[in-house]
Amino acid sequence: MALTPEQEWTIVACGLMAHADGELTEGECDPVLAAIDERLPPDERARWTALLIDREALERHFEALPPPLPLFYEELLERAWSIALAGDAGAAELAMLERIARHIDADLDELATWRARWTQEAGELAEQKARFAALLIHADGTIDPPEAEKFRALVERMPLADERKAALLALLDAPPTLDHVGARLAALPRERRLEVLRSVAPLVAASEHEEIGRRFFLELANYAAAPEGLAERLLTEHTRAAPQPAS
Repeated sequence: MALTPEQEWTIVACGLMAHADGELTEGECDPVLAAIDERLPPDERARWTALLIDREALERHFEALPPPLPLFYEELLERAWSIALAGDAGAAELAMLERIARHIDADLDELATWRARWTQEAGELAEQKARFAALLIHADGTIDPPEAEKFRALVERMPLADERKAALLALLDAPPTLDHVGARLAALPRERRLEVLRSVAPLVAASEHEEIGRRFFLELANYAAAPEGLAERLLTEHTRAAPQPAS
């Protein structure tokens, strides 16, 4: 399956953003590729992963790409900035975003306006992720220490003020009261629905009652209209990554 020019630009811009702090591991390529299409064939995924890891090769590809259409500027730059917001969006990430914008001839003043809106929307989405994660870990009626640890780690990485993080961490003591959970998830744009799934999947394997969390997660994936096989793949990946009990 050949990538469209827009998909290719998205991979390259997101990859450069992931490299902005000077470090990139193979595992960090997954959210970049997931932002394109979960149906990317294994051979294409392997080829692009190899390119993403090699910053020099990625830079050469960046310089050689024909510029995208102006109508795609905002979407492209928003996706790149979302990679920064998934970690610590600091000066290096902002410099990279502006470098990409200048390269494609996007207006930097307009970019500043867009970035303020994206950052606010990312904060709102982060709160949604935390609420769905809290619902999942409360699904079996108990909070196991590994679940609490993963939930705290999820919240601490969010692009939120400390007081908002503290309010979300309080969900460990009491689950949120969300009416029509499935409808709330289904109402989000497609990419945000899938972001929620990717964020909460690691918490399933942390529970001593994993099957309950698994059922809840698969229900969420159904409401999110996730591509066929994505939910199972996410669960399998995080089950493999979870520490195994000592024999």
